[in-house]
Amino acid sequence: MHPWLTAVRHDLVKRAVWPARDLRDTGGRDVAALRRGLLELLDAEGAPVGAEALFARMRADSPCPPAACDAFAGALKAAVGGLSEPWPRPLQAVLALEDAFADLVRSFPE
Repeated sequence: MHPWLTAVRHDLVKRAVWPARDLRDTGGRDVAALRRGLLELLDAEGAPVGAEALFARMRADSPCPPAACDAFAGALKAAVGGLSEPWPRPLQAVLALEDAFADLVRSFPE
């Protein structure tokens, strides 16, 4: 996997998706945990940042194909927007990041 993709997975995707998986598996409904996974991240310098802003920063100097990055950014926007909707939409929107990341990975040349 390209190092940039590894960083996106580590710094952003797993922080959002792991709490969502836990909630799915346990039947929990903790929107605050989903919110923390998307909105309370840290950038490379350790400063607080939300997922959309973090991805925008990571994307700036990346080899990411523009259409693929746009699609992933759209999935992030949907996940953040889903946090204010009735359950189970917040959970579904965050879990959708797994598929969006898989699409992003497939967009990179081998």
